[in-house]
Amino acid sequence: MRVPNPWVLLLALAVIVSIWWYGIRKTDFLTPPSASKLAEIRAQVEASLPETDHPDDAVSAPPVVKEPEPPAPVEKPKPVIELGDITRTPTLHEYSNLAPRKGAAYLMDLAVLLEAKDASQRALLAWERVLDTAKPDRDQAGTAIAAIIRLRPTVPDWNTERAKTIAITLHAGTGKKYVKTLIPVLEKSARELERASAGILKVTTLVHASRGNPTVSGPAPVALWFTGSAKNSLSTAVLSFTIQSPQSLHDDLRKALFQLLREQLGQNTARTPPVALADREKALDALNSHITRLGWAELGTQLKPPPKKDEPLVKKPKVH
Repeated sequence: MRVPNPWVLLLALAVIVSIWWYGIRKTDFLTPPSASKLAEIRAQVEASLPETDHPDDAVSAPPVVKEPEPPAPVEKPKPVIELGDITRTPTLHEYSNLAPRKGAAYLMDLAVLLEAKDASQRALLAWERVLDTAKPDRDQAGTAIAAIIRLRPTVPDWNTERAKTIAITLHAGTGKKYVKTLIPVLEKSARELERASAGILKVTTLVHASRGNPTVSGPAPVALWFTGSAKNSLSTAVLSFTIQSPQSLHDDLRKALFQLLREQLGQNTARTPPVALADREKALDALNSHITRLGWAELGTQLKPPPKKDEPLVKKPKVH
C-alpha cells in the first residue's frame, strides 16, 4: 500500500520535532552558567587544544621576530712578507721602494721578521724606512724609534773607513766674549753628530766671532749652520739660539742642531721629515734615533759643491 506524499512529510516533521523537544526539554536558556560550570568548560577546551612550548603565551602573545644579526666583519688577510735574499749585503737605501707600495705597517712586519731571522742590520734598515720613507702615524713612528734605539748598539757603524766619510763643517757665530766658551762645546757636539751618523760624516767645526758691541748685556745669540768642506759648497739655512747659561749651553746647542737638521732634511728631500722632539725627550737621543743613517748621508750629499755652471742654492751667511 502506498503512503501519500502529504503524510510522509507530516511524519518526517513530527519525528524531527519530537527529537528536538526531547533534547532541550530540560535545558534552561535564561539562567547563566555558574562559575564552576564555566571553569569546567574552560578546562575541557584547553584540554582539547594542541600542546605548545609556552602554553601561557600560546594564545595571547604574538610570535617574537628576531632581528637578523649583522654579518661578522671580514678581516683582510695580511700580505705575505717577502724577505728576498737576506744573505746579500744591503745598501743604505734598502727597502726604500717598498714604502710607497706597501706602507709603514708592512715595513714594520718585515723588520720584525728580519730580526727573528737574526738579520739585525737589515731589520734596522727596515725600521729606518718606516721613519724616513713611509708616512707613519704617531704610534708607528714611536714603535720604529724604540726599535732603532734598541738595535743601533747591536750593529757595527755603517762606515768604518775614514776615507769614505763625507766631510761637512759645523759653523757657529757668536760674540767675541763667548768664543772660548763655545769652542769646546761645539767640538763635543761635532763628535756626537759623527757617532749619530754611524761613521758616515766627518764633522769639523768653525767658530766665527761677531764684530758687534761686546758690552751689550743679556743672553748672547749663537748662529748655527752647516756647509760642505769645499770653499764653494752649499749651506743650510741659519738657525739661532741664545746662551742662557754655561751649564745649559750643551743641551741648548743639541736642541738647536736637531731642529736645524730636521728643517734641512724636511725641506730639501722628498723623504718624510724626522719626527719632532717630544716633551722631555733628550735632543741627543733624538739625534741618534729620529734621523736615520740614510738621512745623514743625504745631508752630506746636499752640501757638496754644485756643478760649476750652477750658482749655490744657499749662499754662506755673513756673521756681523
